[in-house]
Amino acid sequence: MKNFKYFILFLSLILVFEITNSKDANATCTVTSGVLSETEIKNGCHHTPDSYEIVIFEMYLCTSAPTTPTTSATADLTNCSQIFNNASGATANVSQGASVDLTGTYTRPLDGSYTHGYARMDNTFGITASFEIDGSMDGQASGSGVFCRTVAGSGTHSSTATHNDESVCSSTEVAAGKYTETLTHFDGVGEDWKVQDTASDINGTSASITGILVDSNGHLAATEGEVVKLEGVVAFASAINVSPDTTSLTMSFNLGEGMSLNTAGADKIYIGSGPFQAIMEAN
Repeated sequence: MKNFKYFILFLSLILVFEITNSKDANATCTVTSGVLSETEIKNGCHHTPDSYEIVIFEMYLCTSAPTTPTTSATADLTNCSQIFNNASGATANVSQGASVDLTGTYTRPLDGSYTHGYARMDNTFGITASFEIDGSMDGQASGSGVFCRTVAGSGTHSSTATHNDESVCSSTEVAAGKYTETLTHFDGVGEDWKVQDTASDINGTSASITGILVDSNGHLAATEGEVVKLEGVVAFASAINVSPDTTSLTMSFNLGEGMSLNTAGADKIYIGSGPFQAIMEAN
């Protein structure tokens, strides 16, 4: 099958349902002549990052919904065909409209109609973003101005704390750095630990995704301290049909909600991860 490797990032649908600080970023940021609204950011909104980095171990296509992990068992993937494997993890750097080539073993799926996808991936995400705002804001790491960006660094979002050093603002535009976020919790700081979460109607489609935080055995994590990876199941908006006549699998990316922006108190800006979508078509 030609171009099979471009099929691989269906799992990007499985990305993060993080709630920044105590508010949902539940709307798309309005962009006017390339500029974002300070008011909307402070109310919480999603915007397109420059790039998003994820690490992938295994991916599957499924003819029906797989059974997700429990605290004593791994996911039941009986009705699934594995299409990618890299035991060490393959790094994918996703940007709007770009194709991705991962290092690993690819397997053509059997002919059939696939309604779901399943992926095993790292629970860390690298986000790179820079943007202009219609009012001056403060970076959590440093600086103040209408141009804000991510900085090179890393931090964790958990039920008890989140990173506070990922953003810098200034009066002039400066290239962004990659900030790597580790996720151990699907809700806001101070909320009860959430090990599993579901998002529906992603980017205005009928697709839904469920993210599951797992331990080293691939079981549903019993405590937040056990979390080492992220698994996810996708219900596709439309079934992917693979037949003997299928010659290629093409993909485009919708990163419109891939970054969550919010207030970190007063005029400080918080930048975190958000869900984005890979759209596939069998040809």
